[in-house]
Amino acid sequence: MRASIRHLLLCPLGGMALLSGCAGQREVAVAPPPAPVRAQPVPQPLPPMGATANMQIPPIGADGLRVTPNRDLSGAATLWHMRMALNVAALSCQGNGDAARLQYNALLARHRAALTRANAQVEGEYKAQFGGGAIAQRERLNTIVYNFFALPPAQAGFCAEAVRVGAAVNSLPTDQLLAYAPTGLAALEKPFTDFFDAYARYQTDLAAWPSGRTLAMAPVVLEVRLSRADLIADDGVTVPKGAMPRLLARAD
Repeated sequence: MRASIRHLLLCPLGGMALLSGCAGQREVAVAPPPAPVRAQPVPQPLPPMGATANMQIPPIGADGLRVTPNRDLSGAATLWHMRMALNVAALSCQGNGDAARLQYNALLARHRAALTRANAQVEGEYKAQFGGGAIAQRERLNTIVYNFFALPPAQAGFCAEAVRVGAAVNSLPTDQLLAYAPTGLAALEKPFTDFFDAYARYQTDLAAWPSGRTLAMAPVVLEVRLSRADLIADDGVTVPKGAMPRLLARAD
């Protein structure tokens, strides 16, 4: 009897070594080793704002700014480029109650004299630089500028900015329009330079992306190209309502 009691007293004190004897030979469950953790694939970087892959973006100049067709302009040319940007907005930005189109037409009526002077000065600049080739050179640059401001990925930001600039220019007296043009043009260009910076970051991320993985298909956005028929170069021509289909139609 004392031996049985001694055995019972020793079992709790014996710890794990006596567990099986005390419990009627029960097996102790041992957890299996954890499954190896598989590395998650790194997703392929995609172009920002729904842009296409392999786009050509303007380089950064020595002054740290993007080299765009809106650089190194005279005062009159700056005003004219701002007008061209607002012209694109009038054609392509149809939100906010058609504000961009209405503002552009108001700009042409309110500031006709200032725009006429700017156009004549820019015409003289081209004739002085290109002689008999002035008209062709100006038309070529106009097409570049229009296509710059029609770049699809930046349109949301551009349209919002165009409405703000349109309101500003229509609140100015005509004699202040030329002085305001650099500010207005910079604001209208910023959505595009922001996009170019984002695209440059995408290119860096893509170059660092691990190789050997299946490439994802990026969304496709067609570049808008405008012909002379789509441009409203005459400052006396207003934009009719419903001009959007002409802007989006590809024309070479």
